[in-house]
Amino acid sequence: MASGYAGAMTRSLALVPPGLRLPIVAAVSALLVLSGCAAGQSAQTSQPYNPSDGRNVNIPADAGFDDPYLAVRNALVVSDGGAASLTVTLVNNSDEADVLTEATIGDQPATFVGGAVEIGPRQRVAIGGGTERIALVREGGVQPGDWTELTLNFTRAGSTTIDVLVIASDDEYAALGESA
Repeated sequence: MASGYAGAMTRSLALVPPGLRLPIVAAVSALLVLSGCAAGQSAQTSQPYNPSDGRNVNIPADAGFDDPYLAVRNALVVSDGGAASLTVTLVNNSDEADVLTEATIGDQPATFVGGAVEIGPRQRVAIGGGTERIALVREGGVQPGDWTELTLNFTRAGSTTIDVLVIASDDEYAALGESA
């Protein structure tokens, strides 16, 4: 059976005119070589990707996976053009508690409903986004579609400032903007 298949292959190659055999072999070889260009450790599919509108940072920025650090995840501001609210998840990857004492959206300090936000050791805390923890600026001075500076101050991790996107409080973010 195998010899019959090999014979069919030989006959099909024989049907290709001799002048086209080299270009066909070159094209097939090029496809095989080029298909491997996006593979390996630097492939686009192996790079970190954030599938959301928010920004992610670690404090300190150079912390390794096993080092203690505070992770700021999916930070963004929801606004209707007047009031603005912060939406963020904070993850404490250390053995000691930390406290978010202050947040500033643009140049306006946010008011925390319920006071400062404690993040226990190896815990995560969500702010905004329908949670009972809210950080609100009555007159944010930020417009949907703009980028603004967000400054977060922690008792242990210190301070970090990141540029975050201002999202309109409508469509899929309507529930997030209810506090704004």
